[in-house]
Amino acid sequence: MRLSPRTLDKLTGVITGDGGPYPYRGGPKIIAFFNALGWDDSYGAGFGSRNPHTREKLDALNGTSRMRDAVLAAFDIWGEPDLDPEAAAADFNKLLTRDGYRLAKVIGPGWIDNGHEVEGVPRFKLVALSAGTVDPVALAAVSHATLGEYIEKCRAKIASGDSAGAITNAYTLIEAVLKDLLRQAGVAFKADEGDIRALYTALKAPLHLDPKDESLEVHLKTVLDGFQKLVSGLYATANKASDRHDRRYHPAPHHAKLVVNAAFALGDFLYDTHEYQRARRAAEAA
Repeated sequence: MRLSPRTLDKLTGVITGDGGPYPYRGGPKIIAFFNALGWDDSYGAGFGSRNPHTREKLDALNGTSRMRDAVLAAFDIWGEPDLDPEAAAADFNKLLTRDGYRLAKVIGPGWIDNGHEVEGVPRFKLVALSAGTVDPVALAAVSHATLGEYIEKCRAKIASGDSAGAITNAYTLIEAVLKDLLRQAGVAFKADEGDIRALYTALKAPLHLDPKDESLEVHLKTVLDGFQKLVSGLYATANKASDRHDRRYHPAPHHAKLVVNAAFALGDFLYDTHEYQRARRAAEAA
C-alpha cells in the first residue's frame, strides 16, 4: 500500500495526536506503536522529535503491506473519550480516497447474552476503491516482506491502469512464492530460474500437487490439472503482454485483473497447501 506525501503528513498527525481530534501519543507510545509493526526500538537518547520520528517510520513502511497495518492501528480508536471515530475516519478519507483506498466501518460478530442479542464490536477496514482484485488472505499473512510489496504493486498498477506492469508483478509474485516454498520444502533449484513452469513442477511432489497422483480424488485431480495449466497460462501471458520482454500486444485492463486475481488465488492455494501438509506431518509424527 503506497500513500502520497500529503496523506503521510496527515497520518503522521493522526498517530502523534497533533493533527486534530486524535489521541495524543508521547514518545514511549509512539515507540510502542511502531514496535507492534515490526521494529524493536527503545525510548531514550536519540529519539528526537515525535513528528519527524513518526514520519521517518511511515516513509519506511510506505509501499509495503505493513502500511495497511499502520493505518488500521492508527484508527483503532473506538472507545476513546470525547472522540468520534467515524468523523475522524471521514476526515482522513478526504485524502485517503485520492490514493485509491478508504476506511470503512464494519461490525464484528455479535453474541447472545442472557437471551438478548448483543451487537459486535465496531472496527475499521481498508477498502480498495478500484475493487479490481481479490483479497489474498493466506498470501498476505506470510511473513515475507517482498511478497507484500508485490501484492501492493499489483494492486497499484491495476488502479493506475498500468496493465502490462500489473502482469509483470503478478508473474514475479508467483516466482517468489514458488521459490520461497521450495526453500521451505528443502528442494534444490537454480537461484536464477525464471520459468515458473519449472519451479511449479519442482514443487508438485513435496506439496502433493501432481494430478497424476492415484491417491487423489478425481475431482481434486481436475482442479490440480487446472492449476498446472494456470501456471503455463501465466507464463505465456507474461511473455507476450507484460513489460518483462518486448510485448506483442498491449493487454486490456480486464485481462490484467484476470492475471492478477489468478496469481493471488494460486499463491493463496499454495501457502494453504503448504500449511496443511506441514500440520499433517506434525500430527503423524506426534
